[in-house]
Amino acid sequence: MKKDFSCFACVSSRMMVAKYPAADNHGILILESSPDPSYYSRAGFPENLKSVKDHHLYLVVKKPSPCFQDRVMRRSHRLKEELGMNFHVAPGQITYRNKTYSTIRIRTSETDLIPRFIEAFRKIGIRFLATRNVAPYEAFVQIKRYTDFVLMEPGVFRDKENPNRYFVQIPKDIDFGVFEELIGEVKNNCDFHMFDASLIYLNCGSRFLDMVSVFSHHCDESRLSELKRSLEENIVKMDL
Repeated sequence: MKKDFSCFACVSSRMMVAKYPAADNHGILILESSPDPSYYSRAGFPENLKSVKDHHLYLVVKKPSPCFQDRVMRRSHRLKEELGMNFHVAPGQITYRNKTYSTIRIRTSETDLIPRFIEAFRKIGIRFLATRNVAPYEAFVQIKRYTDFVLMEPGVFRDKENPNRYFVQIPKDIDFGVFEELIGEVKNNCDFHMFDASLIYLNCGSRFLDMVSVFSHHCDESRLSELKRSLEENIVKMDL
C-alpha cells in the first residue's frame, strides 16, 4: 500500500490475562490484560494492573452466536453515540486454559460504564460466563478492530488513533507460531528489544494484506524500515 487507508483488521497476540478485581461485583467473568504487555515483568503480574488507568477488559461469552462480531460492532457504535464517552469495543476470541470463547474486548478508563456495556450486549442476546476464580494465564487473543492506517513510508504505517502503534507490512501470510519465532529472532539478534508485537491480517475487499503491529512508547521512527527489512530477511531465512 502506498497511501493512507482504513480497514477492519484481525489482530492476533498472546498475552497474560488475570481476573479483573471487580468482576465479582458484576456477576460475570471479566479478564484483564496489561495495556503494555512487553513493559512489565511477568513476575509482577497481575499486581502491575493496580496502577493501570486505561483498562483492557475481556467480557467472556458463554455460547457462540450467529454474526456475533457484526452485532457487537453495531451495538457498540450505538452505545458510543448514546454515552458520548471515549472507549473502544472490539469483538473477538480468547483461548484460555485450552478452551476458546467468544469475547468482547473493552478498552476504557471509565470502569463505571461496565454495567452499561453488560446491559447493552445482553439486550442483543449475548450471554456471559458467570464469575469464577481463575488464575493468571497466558491466553491467545484475536480481536477485530477498525483501524485507520497513516502512511509513513512504503510498507510502514502509523495507527491514526494511537501514535505509539506502528505497522510494517510483511510479504506473505504466516501462522502465529511462526510469527512468534520470527519476533524472537528479531529481538535476540538485533538491537530491537522493547516493543510489543501482534500479527495482523487485513481483508480490505479485493486486497489482502499481512502486517506486524509494533507498539512502543519510545519508537525511533527512522528505524522502522530497518525493522521491516529484518522481518523480511528472517521470513526468507525461514524458507516460508
